[in-house]
Amino acid sequence: MAKTITHLFCVSIFLSLIALSTCEHSTLANETNDVIPDQIPAPTWCVASAAATDAQLQGFIDFACGGKIECREIQPGRSCYEPNTARGHGSYCLDAYYRTYKDCNPIGTIVYKDPSYGDCLYI
Repeated sequence: MAKTITHLFCVSIFLSLIALSTCEHSTLANETNDVIPDQIPAPTWCVASAAATDAQLQGFIDFACGGKIECREIQPGRSCYEPNTARGHGSYCLDAYYRTYKDCNPIGTIVYKDPSYGDCLYI
């Protein structure tokens, strides 16, 4: 009988420690705005990283616009054509790819501020 009570006491302490650990982690994550694994805060966008080169961005544009995503908005005269740069068009393509495939390419970076400008909407 004494062994059963001791065993139950140890199990209850173990479970209490797990619950306490979980509560502390959740509270800490909420206080510091850390991202909890498997949760992506919404809304997010994927744009060209500062380290991405023009050659990398142009390669991604060619890949993505080769049938992976719709690229009409970065064509001349369309809402996202200007600025007519690899970085400008690359950011638009990276985000469109991210929306379709849920993957921000390694040359992209996740941002939490809408990169839309003028009539160019990142959706």
